[in-house]
Amino acid sequence: MGDGWYQFALYFLLKKIYSEHEVSIGEGPMRRSFRINNPKQLKNCLDIMLYQKADVHIFSGPILPSLLRDYKRKIIEINKRNAQYALISVSGTSLSQDRVNKIGNFLKEYPPILFISRDEETYKAFYPFIKNIYNGICTAFLVNKTIPTYCFELEKPFFISSFYTEPEPFYSVRNGKDCTVENLQIQRKKTFLRMPYTYTRHFNFLHSQQDEVGNHLIVRTIQGFNPKFNHINFAMPHSFISFNPISYLGVTKSSKFVVSDRVHACAIGLAYGKPVKFSFNTPRAGIFDRMGFDYKSNKGIMYPNMERIDEEYEKLIAVIKKSI
Repeated sequence: MGDGWYQFALYFLLKKIYSEHEVSIGEGPMRRSFRINNPKQLKNCLDIMLYQKADVHIFSGPILPSLLRDYKRKIIEINKRNAQYALISVSGTSLSQDRVNKIGNFLKEYPPILFISRDEETYKAFYPFIKNIYNGICTAFLVNKTIPTYCFELEKPFFISSFYTEPEPFYSVRNGKDCTVENLQIQRKKTFLRMPYTYTRHFNFLHSQQDEVGNHLIVRTIQGFNPKFNHINFAMPHSFISFNPISYLGVTKSSKFVVSDRVHACAIGLAYGKPVKFSFNTPRAGIFDRMGFDYKSNKGIMYPNMERIDEEYEKLIAVIKKSI
C-alpha cells in the first residue's frame, strides 16, 4: 500500500501540472512487484510495462537497486524510439559504491530528463552521474495536497497501530492521562521461542488482543496481506484491509495519531497533520530526515510540519515544470 500512496500522489500531481495532456498510470515490472524468483513463473507472467508507450515515462519508488534488472530493457526501448523518461521520488539506499557506479554509468549512458531523489543518501550517491538532478522528497508526504480523501467517525476516537516486523506491542496509558502519542506507554512483545515474526504471526488469533486503550479504539491497518491468510489479517479487533490504497488515507486522516514500524504509514500520518511514533531502524527512513523530521530522538515521536510540506510541494512543482 505504501507504493500506492506515493504513486497516486505523484499521479494526481502530474495530472494537475499537465491538465491539458493525457496522464495515465502504467504498470511496473512484475518481477519487482511480486518478487518473482522462479524462472518458469517469470516466463509465464505478462509484463505489460514492456508494451506500454508514452512520450514521457515516469518511474518512482525505491527502484534503483533493481534498475538494471527490472528497468534497463524498458529504458533502452524508450531511448530507441526517441521518447523520454524521468525518475521522480526515487531511492537507492545502502548500495555499495560498486553498485552505485554500475547504475550511475547506465543512467549516464541513457540519461533521464529529470532525476528527483526522495532522500539525501540517494541524491549524494547519484549526483556525480546525473546532470539534471534534484534533492527531492517522497511524494507520500503530498497525499493530503493531491488526493481527495474523506473523514469519518467511529464510536470512539481511535489511533492507528500498524506493525509488520514484530508483534504489536501492549499499549497502556497512565491513570488520569489522556490517550496521546506522548502519553501512550508501549511494552514490546517477544515472539514465541524468539522465532521470526513471519512465522509466529500465524498464531496471533490464538491470543487475546486489545480492543482499546484510554477510551481510544486501536485500529490496525494491514498494508501487506494475502487473502488466503485471513487468520492473520483479522486476528485483532478493528483490522482494516482494502484493495484500494486511497481508502487507507481516509482512515489515517480520521485518526488521532499513528504508531507503526512502517515508513509510509508514518509518512502519510504526518502528511495529514497527525503526530506519529516510528519504531523501526531502516535506511528508507531517510525520507524523514529529508523533510526535517527527527525520528531518532524522543522515542521515535515526530510532529507534523505543514508549512514545510507546503514549501517542498511548491518547489517540486517548479522543478518538474522546468524539466518536463
